Amino acid sequence: MDVLSDALRVVRLAGALFFTARFTAPWSAVSPAREGYQRLLHTRADHLTIFHLIVSGGCWAARPGQPAIPLTPGDVIIFPHADLHLLRSQAEALPEADITARVLGFLQSAPPDGHLPQLADGWGGVATHFLCGYLQCDQRFNPLLGALPPTLLVRVGARAEPLEAATAAALPPWCVVRADAGGWLETTLQHTIAEAEREQAGSAAMLPRLTELLFVEVVRRYMLQLPAAETGWLAGVRDPVVGCALQLMHRQPERPWTVEELARAANLSRSALAQRFSALLAKLARSAIGEPPMQYLQGWRMQLAQSLLSVTTLSMRQIAERTGYHSEDAFNRAFKRAIGQPPATWRRQRQEVRTVNGLSDG
Repeated sequence: MDVLSDALRVVRLAGALFFTARFTAPWSAVSPAREGYQRLLHTRADHLTIFHLIVSGGCWAARPGQPAIPLTPGDVIIFPHADLHLLRSQAEALPEADITARVLGFLQSAPPDGHLPQLADGWGGVATHFLCGYLQCDQRFNPLLGALPPTLLVRVGARAEPLEAATAAALPPWCVVRADAGGWLETTLQHTIAEAEREQAGSAAMLPRLTELLFVEVVRRYMLQLPAAETGWLAGVRDPVVGCALQLMHRQPERPWTVEELARAANLSRSALAQRFSALLAKLARSAIGEPPMQYLQGWRMQLAQSLLSVTTLSMRQIAERTGYHSEDAFNRAFKRAIGQPPATWRRQRQEVRTVNGLSDG
């Protein structure tokens, strides 16, 4: 299994749509930060990613203090860390068109009957129809999610020059993932829209899977188009030297690796591998993982242990063996030192969280 697939397997993202909106201009709404979404969605998930898919019409999206990004039909704006952001019908803010309170009030009062809430609001002008969704997981400690930028944009087809110029002012080009007309990404977006609009038998099962697949494809394309000078976990995965070391550690996390062994496999000296590893993984902005290979291995083992504790019934001894600890006591000490509580306590609390969040073990 490749490193990216392994990380996605352990993260176990669960996707969903939480409402569909049809707003008429002028309108403006503030989308809350992660803590607000946790309350709104009644979830205690450690990590949330928020996205908005434009079905028809158009609007603008922006994080506070950043240039606004124009969105047109087929576009998807993704906020990987659920940062606070704004959506509005025009490029500039119009305080008198703010419908945030009504939107949040509607969502908080929407009955949990299994149907996708549909919200209509605004002031009667040009309409914009869009879907709002999220992905959640119960592991905040993750190099993959931590390596993602604050904003990603999926753009379908070519756009007029003014829109492209406005987008370029707001996002670096590698944060814009292109969905070619008729390609897999564009077709899957259309399937997602169709499933949400029809709400036919099986849609409740299809929509989460479609959103998860879309996210994986976007992350994969983002990784491939990162510039050579970019650093971070995804850049490390792509790098032939660091990627080789990561592959070995992910393939056999239970093995007592040394930097010398990893360097030998990568055809580098010990110091050269450590230096290259540190240089590429220096931008794990939202992760507690250290840069040197052994610190990364320790962090990955803890992440894998959390996954095994959360979604399996393996004993502590079995999990210790799978994550490279020679005894259950050594595993307990390492886990408590890294996570802040014993693994048995963490497992019990996490099972309660997964029940509240509705996260599947399948």
